[in-house]
Amino acid sequence: MKDLTDGILEKELEYAKSIGNDTLQKCIDRIKQNDWYFDAESSISNDFAPRSFYFQRIDKYDKQLGNGGIIFHGPHDGYGSGSAPSFSVSIDDSKEIRWEIHS
Repeated sequence: MKDLTDGILEKELEYAKSIGNDTLQKCIDRIKQNDWYFDAESSISNDFAPRSFYFQRIDKYDKQLGNGGIIFHGPHDGYGSGSAPSFSVSIDDSKEIRWEIHS
């Protein structure tokens, strides 16, 4: 996995750990596992939404296999209600802050 976030991903992982939240790490682990499964490599970059990231998966033939986001949900976006600033809808209706993969 290529980290193209200029250290922001590492800072967010530290933040998540400091608040006892493992959902960002689980998203990263899932992307790495799928890279292994598909014999591909994902790159992660910063997203426009706060604390969120964009990823794309490229195979060994330089073909894009998929892309998506690791989106941070919390009170700032109605916990994934589709509102600004993430504009992403979560099927989890809990009122807990979390990161989720959207693809």
